Amino acid sequence: MTDSWRLLPYTAHSAGEELANGVALLNGLAATGKPALRWYGATEPALVLGSGQKLSDIDREACTTAGIRLHRRASGGTAVLFTPGFLMQDIALPVGHRLQRGDVTESYHWLGAVWVDALATLGIAAAAVDVARARTDTQALDPLVRRACFGGISPYEVLVGGRKLVGFSQIRRRAGSLLQVGIYRRWPGHELAALLDLPAVERDLLVERLAARVAGLAEILPAPPPDDAIMHAFAAALARIHGITSEPADWTAAEREAQIAALPRFAPLATIA
Repeated sequence: MTDSWRLLPYTAHSAGEELANGVALLNGLAATGKPALRWYGATEPALVLGSGQKLSDIDREACTTAGIRLHRRASGGTAVLFTPGFLMQDIALPVGHRLQRGDVTESYHWLGAVWVDALATLGIAAAAVDVARARTDTQALDPLVRRACFGGISPYEVLVGGRKLVGFSQIRRRAGSLLQVGIYRRWPGHELAALLDLPAVERDLLVERLAARVAGLAEILPAPPPDDAIMHAFAAALARIHGITSEPADWTAAEREAQIAALPRFAPLATIA
């Protein structure tokens, strides 16, 4: 079975704009009924909180001093640092698509397998986390490590040598689901810990514990592949495993309207209480 997905242009705007773009892609499913994929990056550092995360988790004075803007995303979890070198991916699947699943956890199964296959072609031996291991890890996870979203592992996320390399999140609406992916060129553990409301000794401990659990491409390969090589490898794996091709497309008028409408929702949060 084959099908073609819309491939939107690569972008690298502010965190607020990119968060709005993701929601617009999801909203666009109601009009297009067709899967869409996009890649994007960050032009400057921004700290992005989970939808229900407390602002008290963050050292807002440190964010202000460092010129780091705070944003709140639509998906759950805890803090993620958007920074240059963080490659992100959105995949919007309409309800009824053969890869779209009613079960939230199983929705990631195919995605983890494609990423493992893509990374193998780049010389990276990776493995997707099985459900049992992910649940055991979550139950035993150190509360300090929970402060960083990449510190935990969820089913079908991708590990290399036991450390998380590719992280997933998801937003679901009536029209379908938005799968969101992130992979760091260099894991910014020190930078992230410096923005959390923690005593200095706990920040140092968090950096150490995260380094044992999370990796960027630079920690795995002496010469990490460029972003376009990663994108090409993913496209090739998607075609090889699922017979899916991607055709360049532009944002529809309805999606552009949705982008504009969503911008206020993802505007920077006040950093000083």
